Amino acid sequence: MKKLLHMATFGVLAATGLLQAQVTSPIMGFLTLHLQEGTNFIGFALLPTMEMQSSFNISPTDRKIVFLQGGPNLSLADNQFSPGPLATHAVEIVSSGAGQGFTSIVTATLAAGNQLTLQEEVPAGVADGASLKVWRLWTLADVFGADNSAGLAGGETPGQADLILLPNSTGFDKYFYSTGGAQGVGWRQVDGGTTDQADVPVFVSEGAAIIARAAKSVVVIGQVKPGVTKVSLQTGNNYVANLCPVNAAGEGASVEGRTLGNSGLAEGMAGGTASSLADLVLLWNGSGYDQYFNSTGGPLGAGWRKVGAGSTDQSSVPLPDGAYIILRRGAPVMITLNQGSF
Repeated sequence: MKKLLHMATFGVLAATGLLQAQVTSPIMGFLTLHLQEGTNFIGFALLPTMEMQSSFNISPTDRKIVFLQGGPNLSLADNQFSPGPLATHAVEIVSSGAGQGFTSIVTATLAAGNQLTLQEEVPAGVADGASLKVWRLWTLADVFGADNSAGLAGGETPGQADLILLPNSTGFDKYFYSTGGAQGVGWRQVDGGTTDQADVPVFVSEGAAIIARAAKSVVVIGQVKPGVTKVSLQTGNNYVANLCPVNAAGEGASVEGRTLGNSGLAEGMAGGTASSLADLVLLWNGSGYDQYFNSTGGPLGAGWRKVGAGSTDQSSVPLPDGAYIILRRGAPVMITLNQGSF
């Protein structure tokens, strides 16, 4: 199995300089994206910065609107977490209960009432007084450097450069570092002209891909997102990041690493007595995909099975350190991923 990242030793640091209503101690670490020549599925098990933690109340007329509670020590500024057309921050509900692990992009910030507007509604069952965190999102410049200090292959055309593929509703948006020519110098979108793309965000729990012209390594430093994470699966292919900060196999393997069996996937995905009836987990093997599903009985028995491998139990198969694909056959659904205790 292709190894894309490796977590190093963590250190616990005091949360200083954060605008917050509650005290937190983020767990810091770094990961290395080990890119091989060709296609690499990546995901970030670390987030850049947790900027606030607070209790909140929900608007009685619109569950996309929340009001942060923190007394005189908490005072938002207009547009603080939504300064422009591109998303910069997301909230995560951290209170135990039905909404724990829910994340949503912040689309508006108002100083009046310490108000945040979210892209999605706060889930039913979450009540006033629950707690959330505000996370800053990764951008292309954060991860790879505004001037490509990470050392991806650049070029005057996309055909000369490493390509970063971020999923959209129909496929991928493709980005590269332009070294000059018709598109100028800087981060650019394929067929996107000279518009600077350095601030394009990478969303929480979203996987991505890099097509590398040659093998290389990229180091990313950030904070661990503890607790469970809710992921919205749309009908069709979904690119999901493995947010667990330690490996289940390979160098530095830990019992806290995520496998098919301990990931929580079986509780949210549709199972079936045959792979054609079930949602699939697709793991890249370097040249194609190994396909897995949760068998609910029949000739293959119950549990995780690999397509073409009979009734052999696959629950110990590790999730890749980067990202994987979930093929959802039915209507959209929200699932909860268990990423270990940190």
